[in-house]
Amino acid sequence: MKTLTYLASLVFLFTSCNCQKATTNSETTKLVDNTQTISNLNQIQEEIPVVEYAASARNLFLSVKVENKMLYVSKQRDFKDYETKITLSEKDWNDIVVLTKKIDLTKVKDWKWPTEMRYYDGAPHANVTFFSKGVAYPAAGFDHGHPPAEGEALINKILSLVPKE
Repeated sequence: MKTLTYLASLVFLFTSCNCQKATTNSETTKLVDNTQTISNLNQIQEEIPVVEYAASARNLFLSVKVENKMLYVSKQRDFKDYETKITLSEKDWNDIVVLTKKIDLTKVKDWKWPTEMRYYDGAPHANVTFFSKGVAYPAAGFDHGHPPAEGEALINKILSLVPKE
């Protein structure tokens, strides 16, 4: 994502500069095509929210992030970068996209948890946050392994992709 932003900035910088170099029509066409491609990629990226899932207890920590056909996993509490990075298969990515599109992000904060085991150390505390177009949509906490019904299929799909140790 940073690369695309950087490329778009460079394209904008070079096209808006009043250089004395004359450009031909073919060079201008190539530049417009590249800008449209970058714009299309950004639009596709914004349509699919980034999903971050975290679960923690005294003896467990799990942080999972799904973004742009990648699954990032960390099992360390104070991590600076995700330890495991997995490229998702086309089928897994398409499943996640379909499940993500079924979720109404404006209602995520109202999800009801099916169990309350985390209150007495019966299950790790978990949370999921969706990031779309620069806005975070966090869910209320729930028990790890018992996600709210509205996001159960998506969360279980993501957790099924996490490597077991």
